Amino acid sequence: MQQSKDYPFLSGGGEAASIIAGFGWASTPLGPIEGWPGGLKTTIALILRSPVPIVTLWGTDGIMIYNDAYSAIAGGRHPALFGSKVREGWPEVADFKDNIMAIGLAGGTLAYRDLPLTLYRNGGKPERVWLNLDYSPLLGDDGTPVGVMAIVVEITDRIRVERALDAEREGLKRMFDQAPGFIAMVEGPDHRFTMANPAYRTLSGGRLLVGLTVAEALPEVVEQGFIGLLDEVRDTGEPHVGERTPINLLQEDGTLEKRYLDFVYQPIRADDGTITATFIQGHDVTEQHQTEVALQALNNTLEQRVIAEVYARSKVEEQLRQIHKMEAVGQLTGGIAHDFNNMLAVISGALNLLKRKRARGETDFDRFIDAALEGAQRAATLTQRLLAFSRQQPLAPEPLVVNRLVASMSELLTRTLGEHINIETVLAAGLWQVRADPAQLENAVLNLAVNARDAMPEGGRLTIETQNAFVDEAFAAEFALASGQYVLLAVTDSGSGMTPEVIARAFDPFFTTKGVGRGTGLGLSQVYGFVRQSGGHVKIQSGIGVGTTVRIYLPRHHGESEVPAAKPLAAAARQGNNSEVILVVEDDSRVRTLSVESLRELGYTVIEAGSPRAALAVVDGPETVTLLFTDVVMPEMSGRELADLAQVKRPGLKVLYTTGYTRNAIVHNGMLDPGTSLLAKPFSIEELARKVRQLLDGAV
Repeated sequence: MQQSKDYPFLSGGGEAASIIAGFGWASTPLGPIEGWPGGLKTTIALILRSPVPIVTLWGTDGIMIYNDAYSAIAGGRHPALFGSKVREGWPEVADFKDNIMAIGLAGGTLAYRDLPLTLYRNGGKPERVWLNLDYSPLLGDDGTPVGVMAIVVEITDRIRVERALDAEREGLKRMFDQAPGFIAMVEGPDHRFTMANPAYRTLSGGRLLVGLTVAEALPEVVEQGFIGLLDEVRDTGEPHVGERTPINLLQEDGTLEKRYLDFVYQPIRADDGTITATFIQGHDVTEQHQTEVALQALNNTLEQRVIAEVYARSKVEEQLRQIHKMEAVGQLTGGIAHDFNNMLAVISGALNLLKRKRARGETDFDRFIDAALEGAQRAATLTQRLLAFSRQQPLAPEPLVVNRLVASMSELLTRTLGEHINIETVLAAGLWQVRADPAQLENAVLNLAVNARDAMPEGGRLTIETQNAFVDEAFAAEFALASGQYVLLAVTDSGSGMTPEVIARAFDPFFTTKGVGRGTGLGLSQVYGFVRQSGGHVKIQSGIGVGTTVRIYLPRHHGESEVPAAKPLAAAARQGNNSEVILVVEDDSRVRTLSVESLRELGYTVIEAGSPRAALAVVDGPETVTLLFTDVVMPEMSGRELADLAQVKRPGLKVLYTTGYTRNAIVHNGMLDPGTSLLAKPFSIEELARKVRQLLDGAV
C-alpha cells in the first residue's frame, strides 16, 4: 500500500491508516504528517494495530486520531472526527471532555465503569449509551504530557440485557409473591424447602419453612401420606395431581384444621435428566368445597321437584317437536303425493286409452306408450332425487379430475342452456383429485346450471370455476366437516339473486320459487344430499340483483391418479345370444316376469327363480349360468349372500344386482362395495341391455 511506503508507521492500520495518510494535517496544530515527532508516530502505530477502541486527543485542543475499532463508537460522525477538536467533535459532552483534557495534560489518569451518557452520533438523534472509559496522559519526547489516550469500550448491549434480566427477575418475584395460589420448591431426598411464597406461608400458619425439610416444618403431614407422595414423584419422575384433597394443618392454638387443596407436585429435572427438586403449586379450595357440599345438600332436597318440572317440560317440548316433525313430513309427503299422482295419472290414463283403442281394433298406440314410459321415467327420477336428498342413494365413487368432467360437459351445457347464456369456465391449474360418483357430480353441475339459467330469463353469464381450498377448524365445526384440503367447484350466475329467507330454505325438498309446472323443488336438495353423502358441503352466497354463487366442497383424494378406460360403445347395443344363460332371481312375480321377458327379448336364454334357495338349486344343477341377475332385498337371504354362495360353487360367475332401495347389503357408508354392479329399479330395457352387455364383455 502507498501509505506503508510513504509512512511506515501506518502499515497495517486499516481504514483509519488510509484516512490519516490522506488527511490535511498541516491545517491542524499537529502540522504536516512528515514533521510528526517519533513519540506521536509510535503512539499512532500502537493504537492502529489494537483491536480495542482507542482515540488519542493531542494538544490542549484534543485533536482526535483513532483506530478502526473506535469508528463503531463514532457512529455517523466517522470519519469527520479525524483531526477535529474533541470539544467540537462531541459537543454534547464538551464539559466532560474539558475536564478529561485538564486532568490528562496535568499527568493524571481517570477510569469510569458503566458510565451512562447521551450521545448524538447518528443523525442528531439522542441515544443513551453506557461506556467503560480509561484515560491516561500521552508523554512527549521530553516526558511532559502532550495529549490524552482514551480506551473506550461500549457496554450498552450488556447493560440493556442485564437490566432486562433484572426486570424479569423482579417481575417473577412480584408474580411469585402476589400469586393467589400457594407455591413452594423443595429439594433433595429429604424435601428441604428452598422457597415458599406468602400464600404458602399463610396456609401453613405463618411458620418458618425455607431451610427446613417438609417433615421438620410441617410434622403433622407426615402421617397423612404427603411425604410418600413427594417420594413417589421424585422416584418415578411423574407429576402428581391432587383434587379436593383433604389435609389437617396445625394452627397457632395447637388445633388441627381440615382444609381441601387442589395441587400439583411437578418434578424438576437437571440438564442430565436427574430429578433435583419438586415444584409445588396449588389452591386452597376449602370454601369452594364447602359451598359445593351445601349446594349438593340443597340439590338433594330440590331434586324431586326439579325432576317433576323437567318431566312436564320435556312432554311439552316433545309435543312441539312432534308438531314440527309432522309439519315437515306433511310438506314432504304433500310434494311427493302431488308429483306422483300427476305421474300415475299419465301412466294409468295412457294405459286405459291404450286398452280401449285396442278393443276397438285401433293401432295408433305409440303416443300413449311414450306418455306412459315418460311418466314412469319421471317417477323413477323423482325417487332417485328423494334418495339423493336423504343421502340414501348408492354411489359408485371413483378418483375424478373435476376439470376434465367440467370440460367434457361444455357441449351438453351449451345445448341445455341455450345461446342466450354465455358460459365461462375458470379451471385452476394443478387441481387436486376428488373421489366421487362422476354421474352424480355431472348431474349436480347440470342442476345448478339449469337453476342459473332460470334466474336469467333475459340471458346472462354463467361461470364455472374450480380451485384448491383449505377448510379450517372453525368452518369445519360450523358445517360438521373434517378440516383439511378440499376441491372447490363454484357455479356463479348474473341473475336475479335470492333473499336470505330463500337461501335458508333453498335445500328443502319441494321448495321452489318457480312458477307452477316449472320445477319440482328437488334440484338443490338432490345436489345437497349427494355432496353431503360424498363427505363435502354446499354453500350458497347470493344477493338480490347481484346474482348467485353455489360452492361445492369435495374432500381431496390422495390416491394415485386413475383415468377410467373408455367403455366400448358397441357392447351396449349388441344383442345377446342363446348360449349366454342368465339366472334371474326376484321374489316379486310381476317384476320377475318383466325382467325375464325383457332378457329373452334381448336374445338371452333365461332361467328364473322366485327365491334365493330356488336359485341355489339351479346353481347346484347341471345348467350353465353365465350371469346371475338378482334382487338385493329378499326373504331367506339377501342378494349379496346369494351371490357369495353362488360364486363359491361357481367361481368367476358374474353378478348384476337390482334393487329399488338398499342400505347394507351392497352399500356401505352410502358407497357401492368395490367391484359391485347395480341396476337401480325401475329400469328401461335399453338400460338393462347396456348393463348386461358391459358385464358380460368385461367393460365394467
